[in-house]
Amino acid sequence: MIRLYAVLAALLLLCLSPAIAQDTPPNAEKSKYTSIRLGLNFATIAGQDIAGTNWQPGAHAGVYLLTMETDKVGIQTEVQYSLQGSEMERGHLLLHYITVPVTAKYFIEPNTSIQGGAYGALLVSQKYEFEAFSNSPDLEGMDYGLAYGFSYGDESKYTVSLRHHLGLANVLDKSVKAKNHTIQLSIAFCVSR
Repeated sequence: MIRLYAVLAALLLLCLSPAIAQDTPPNAEKSKYTSIRLGLNFATIAGQDIAGTNWQPGAHAGVYLLTMETDKVGIQTEVQYSLQGSEMERGHLLLHYITVPVTAKYFIEPNTSIQGGAYGALLVSQKYEFEAFSNSPDLEGMDYGLAYGFSYGDESKYTVSLRHHLGLANVLDKSVKAKNHTIQLSIAFCVSR
């Protein structure tokens, strides 16, 4: 599976290289957009050694800065709060992260873009709710992985995006291989250009 994502990342870089290679005049002002982003998460924890998990709804909210390097390519850096986790047999695992995705956006059309990059996340809170019992498990505090998706809309006004965060870090403990998978559906409102 990781090989598939490595191939997809390589293809994305090959597609972006002609657009990045185009000369931009040295004195040209780069367009920058600051936006507030919020939306829904659908998250789970999956892996070879874990069974009985299902997708669980959550939410995310944050802010991002998109810097247009050319007319077609931009770099988006973001900071967001993200409620993730998984529905387990007879309970819920709730994971609260501060996530920092950095993605390259390639604009196929002026209002349509694909994006790909990476993210790092810090676990700030965790809770396992098992029927009437609740406790805080001892989970790994860091997560990282790949982020990819697409957006539609005018960056200077608002956009709608769908993105998948594919975790590469083991988030439970050393003996159980389990990784975060999060699908984010969001809307972003530009607050500054």
